[in-house]
Amino acid sequence: MSSPSDASPALRLTLLAVIVIALFVALFARLWFLQVLAGDRYVELADSNRLRTVVIEAPRGSILASDGEELVRNRPALTISADRQELLDLAGAPKDAAAAAVIERLGELLELEPDAVLERLISRRYSPFRPVPIAFDVAPETVFSVRENQELFPGVVAETLPVREYPFGASAAHVLGYLNEITEAELADERFATYRGGDVIGRDGVERSYEEELRGAAGQRVLVVNARGNVLDVQSEREPVEGHNLVTTLDLDLQRATEKLLEGGILASRELTTDDDENIPSVAGSAIVLDAQDARVLAMASWPTYDPREFIGGLSPEYAEYLYTDPDNPQPSINRVITGRYPPGSVFKVVSGAAMMETGLAGPRTQLECPPEFEVGGNTFRNWNDEDEGRMDLSDAMKRSCDTYFYDLAYRQWVAEQRRLEQVDNDLEQLDEVQARVSREFGYGSPLGIDLPNEAAGVIPNRQTKLATWTDQRDLWCELAETSDPGYRRDVLAHNCQFGYLWLGGDAINTSIGQGEILASPLQTAATYAAIANGGRLLEPRVGEAVLDRDGEVIRQLESELIRDLDLEPAVLDAIRDGLERVVMEQRGTAEPAFRGFPLDEIPVAGKTGTAELKPLVPYAWFAAYAPADDPEVVIVVTVEQGNGGSQTAAPIARNILEHHFGITDAEDAEFEAGPAILD
Repeated sequence: MSSPSDASPALRLTLLAVIVIALFVALFARLWFLQVLAGDRYVELADSNRLRTVVIEAPRGSILASDGEELVRNRPALTISADRQELLDLAGAPKDAAAAAVIERLGELLELEPDAVLERLISRRYSPFRPVPIAFDVAPETVFSVRENQELFPGVVAETLPVREYPFGASAAHVLGYLNEITEAELADERFATYRGGDVIGRDGVERSYEEELRGAAGQRVLVVNARGNVLDVQSEREPVEGHNLVTTLDLDLQRATEKLLEGGILASRELTTDDDENIPSVAGSAIVLDAQDARVLAMASWPTYDPREFIGGLSPEYAEYLYTDPDNPQPSINRVITGRYPPGSVFKVVSGAAMMETGLAGPRTQLECPPEFEVGGNTFRNWNDEDEGRMDLSDAMKRSCDTYFYDLAYRQWVAEQRRLEQVDNDLEQLDEVQARVSREFGYGSPLGIDLPNEAAGVIPNRQTKLATWTDQRDLWCELAETSDPGYRRDVLAHNCQFGYLWLGGDAINTSIGQGEILASPLQTAATYAAIANGGRLLEPRVGEAVLDRDGEVIRQLESELIRDLDLEPAVLDAIRDGLERVVMEQRGTAEPAFRGFPLDEIPVAGKTGTAELKPLVPYAWFAAYAPADDPEVVIVVTVEQGNGGSQTAAPIARNILEHHFGITDAEDAEFEAGPAILD
């Protein structure tokens, strides 16, 4: 019989053998799992560790004028780029003192601060496996310096990259727009799901509106790299697809002439003086020319303007100051034609005239008095002319821009509407506010749908909008009324606090001549005058004409959409048209002096002057017209902010543009000749 001591070594050996066998079983099981069950997954992970994908940006499509002339295209640009892997650590800081010295030398060469170089170097727009552009459009001497002194610039290369080119400089800048880096907020928008941080995107103009068509499809290059990140091979490559081209409706010659004549007229008008012997400020302005029959935009100018070339490679501090903080050039980046919101003044009387005729209070040939003033409830509303002009009909009222003619009709309609309100227990939903309704039918108070971003809706006030404003502002008005010093301002605030919700007769009177709370854009006014010119069709203005593929084939034709037929009574439309012609072509017409010498017998012009008050500022000048009056071809609207009278500054600018368009006087030879200071 064996002793316990003899069995102990055997037991221990048996246990050890079992443990060893179990370990081998576990090891082989793990190897089988890794190589068989999870093999495909780890092959994929291994590949991802050695493969890197580089996105190749697609060249954007070109933007063309209506005749096919390129307004925006791509061109090769000498560029200084740097390899961030060689110069930066993972935190985005210089790797070492040598890298910091390279960044500093590069800044000196490019006249940039080292921080600016570093900021561009860490841009997420570019793949870590390609050099990052630091400066575009550098001089050949700069390229030579880098290449000849490569030992001082390790990781820095000179290359040629495509950038946007503007053959006509700043021309049509507000229509074309510019490119800039996509924002974090935009990246979170599902519309930009295919964009990456650092991608450029169209800003403003058609670059923005037609971003999808112009952008193209990015290419892709798959690189094989080693553990250090060095490129060993190219595994696959997909070429980028260039974006489509966009043909616009712009008449390039007319566009450039409009810009020149607008700027020249504004600057020249600053030599004129107001009744107070102060120079007219004429701080800014705009001009638009539409095709009268289909509302295509032939020219669109806003001044002051900007140069989209300044955005290539990033704005300089000096140009950023000009764009955003220069007091002598207010907001040059905005397109005043579509975003400007101004009281339209007397150019709005075509809408008021149509609305007042619809009320039935008067017909187009009804004679009404045109006194120098109109009194209501102790308040006096004055005509621009302090003479009694006698009796006149709608056509006469247009020609002479008689304010009191419109005051009379607007007040009588207000009285009728107040009576109707009493009958329906003040239920605004049952009240037809004719002036506001007809104004909206003419396209005011909402965007028209032009294919440009940031179109302003404007404001058409009525009882409901006034009540909504009072509800929102009442507490503030009441608080300010209590804390303000005694005087006019306090009286107004106290009145608004208590009665600001009421739509008074004075509100109706002011609105009838395009004043009060009404705000409109030059684009809306142009669309209105186009509707009058073409017989009553309100059309959606367009800038895009066609989208073309790379071979020049039309992919999509773009056409103006009909918003609505205005259904104006023929007699009313005829009276409005007749009045507009007499404004320009008859003595005592408010625009007749500005068009003296124009061949009106060959090219009759119909138009309307307007002067909008925004006290304490100098009035804003308007002129809206179409020509030839007997067979309308073009519509033109000119505005001059703080330009005083419409006949004084806006009408002469419009005349010069029409003379260029019809081949009478070339823009290069035109001179600005101020009209009379009629503040209608």
